[in-house]
Amino acid sequence: MRLPFPFRSENSSAARREREEKMQKAVSDGLRTLGLMFSRAADFIEKKRLERQGYQKQGRFLERTPRR
Repeated sequence: MRLPFPFRSENSSAARREREEKMQKAVSDGLRTLGLMFSRAADFIEKKRLERQGYQKQGRFLERTPRR
């Protein structure tokens, strides 16, 4: 009887391709997530910069408000 071992090396090319596809999918998903996080961080920084210059969020768009 052969016991299952999680890190057993499989020699079939189908198993290697499957592992490679899983790894590529994980890397691409990770890069997409990082891209989304960087995009949100850039939007946040840009929003703060515009607010310091007198723009405030009104409705959907940032509009310039008169300085007091």
